[in-house]
Amino acid sequence: MATEEEAADATIDRLTRLIEHSGIGSAASAAVTERARSHALELVRAGGAGPGAATVALLACAGEILGEIAVDLAARPGDARRLIDAIERVAGVSHAALGREVLRTPSPPELSADVAIEVQLALVLTFTEVGAISLWTLSAGGDLVHISHVGAFQDGAPASARLAGAVLSRREPAPALGSEVAITIDRWLHPAVALVAHGDPVRADHRVLLLEAAAPVLGSILERDDLRAREQISGQSVVTSVERRLARLRFDLHDGPQQDVHLLAQDLRWFRDQLRPLIAGDPNADRLLGRIDDFEAQLVALDGDLRRISTSVQSPFVHPGTLAQRLCQITDAFSARSGFEPRTCLEGDLTKLSESQELALLALIREALSNVREHSDANEVTIGICSQTTGVEAQVTDDGVGFDPDTMLVRAAREGHLGLVGMHERVRMLGGRTQIESRPGGPTVISVTLPSWTPHSEEE
Repeated sequence: MATEEEAADATIDRLTRLIEHSGIGSAASAAVTERARSHALELVRAGGAGPGAATVALLACAGEILGEIAVDLAARPGDARRLIDAIERVAGVSHAALGREVLRTPSPPELSADVAIEVQLALVLTFTEVGAISLWTLSAGGDLVHISHVGAFQDGAPASARLAGAVLSRREPAPALGSEVAITIDRWLHPAVALVAHGDPVRADHRVLLLEAAAPVLGSILERDDLRAREQISGQSVVTSVERRLARLRFDLHDGPQQDVHLLAQDLRWFRDQLRPLIAGDPNADRLLGRIDDFEAQLVALDGDLRRISTSVQSPFVHPGTLAQRLCQITDAFSARSGFEPRTCLEGDLTKLSESQELALLALIREALSNVREHSDANEVTIGICSQTTGVEAQVTDDGVGFDPDTMLVRAAREGHLGLVGMHERVRMLGGRTQIESRPGGPTVISVTLPSWTPHSEEE
């Protein structure tokens, strides 16, 4: 008869294959899965021979892996619910217990606050299976303020607003038991936030349990956002100069040499595909193609090395020349690979931009053009930069196939692609704002606004 540990190990195998074959979370590494398995088996050994030990271990294993791919779950709620149902059948862990494990997992630090909040609300919606989840707070004057929502919000907005107002004003300290339930999330130096679930649950009513599990993560995200807001208002940076430099370097690496390495690897793959039919039948063909594969592997390793570099405090990727000249270098490289040239329009005095502002603008344009070349199937691209006394604005517009910005952002962050996330964070560090407007079918407009620069505001 199989031991408890052997039985648990067999179920863990089924569980991990189930998650892998679901198609969700393809970025989850084998190391994450193996670590979750090791932790689960250790729990079985620690829990003795009782059947409860195996259940706890399987719950921990599933929760650890799903927590790692939480952003993917949030981006695909329908697939996520089917996967959760399958895990419940295979592992014998309850829907609510699994939800508590996943909802208590901290959000990826590279996500901006807005995206991280949306991810967490989407996960709550997935596990509660209600109509909508929303966040509310009170203004300094006592007015109710809607922060964010996911799901079919409009249908239940008035009822959710009434319950949120009641909970936040302490007129109704206990959650309602109808189609809306709510809990409060306390914040430091700011009014509390109401987390409201609207809609009757599909299963047993575990809504409050799951809302409470999600509250700590939401609270930490909101505190992080409040901290950044206080930095901008007071003009006093809580982040040290070294931290700022390291953060900027991380994005410089992505926008500079990592892009070059990626393009070189792409050119090498094209060369291999072009060479293959020319040497077909040659006895050394496999050896030659294998050597090209070795070169590509070295480029992948180089890309990994670049990602790990974090010691320099200077940006070595600022090339000489004006902003217009450096922009021309970027558009020329794009034209050489895409076959068409973007239209550019520069207005105002661009010589007064700080080095960091120029870096941010060029990084945004380069990342936007990279996405156009790889994903959009566009025929026309327009780049505009306008400098005024109040600040500088830049915009990249393409007529490609478009995409859903929210889904794209969370997937990119989860998969470790820092381009879109880096655009947001680099601009936020300079007090600016990034906006992505797109939809399936296009067009796509990526824009950034940076405030006017004064010498004391530069983050060097």
